Amino acid sequence: MEIPEEIIKRVCLEDERAYEELFRLSWEQAVRTCWLILRSQHDAEEAAQEAFLKLYTHRRRLQDVRAFRGWFYRILVNTALDKVRKRKTVINIDEIHLPDQSDDILQAERRMLIDEAMKHLSYGERTAIVLVHFTGCTEAEAAEAAGWGLGKLKYRLNRARRVLAQEINKEVKTSKGGVHYA
Repeated sequence: MEIPEEIIKRVCLEDERAYEELFRLSWEQAVRTCWLILRSQHDAEEAAQEAFLKLYTHRRRLQDVRAFRGWFYRILVNTALDKVRKRKTVINIDEIHLPDQSDDILQAERRMLIDEAMKHLSYGERTAIVLVHFTGCTEAEAAEAAGWGLGKLKYRLNRARRVLAQEINKEVKTSKGGVHYA
């Protein structure tokens, strides 16, 4: 999520037009980030809306414009994880699939393998993977966004990578007879 610093400065100064521009530029990425954690489009959109409301309410607290990305991802992740904690029913995650963003069959197959493997991660592990691999945060930014120390992020990231590799390899073995990803 690359937002020009000028827009962020204006948002912090309570410029309504700048907030609208920030919202327009970052809405899809915010929803995608929440969806990758929550695995529900409705919940992801709801969490993203709540996160934008929190951003709007607390926008004057941001002291360093360069820290915006980590600050906003922290709001997004915490809001998504709050939804997880508040859930009263279990969503049937087997019925949810990553939407294909390409007509390329190989790309779609990889997405399905990753989607299936992600079901085996805890929310913490999924959060680490989403922040580092799907949103492009550095490990330090991801740790800050999740409210963890760098060591905790690295632990969850490494564990998630092991689980994903194991699950993908298991699926590939059964469907293609022996190809390994790592």
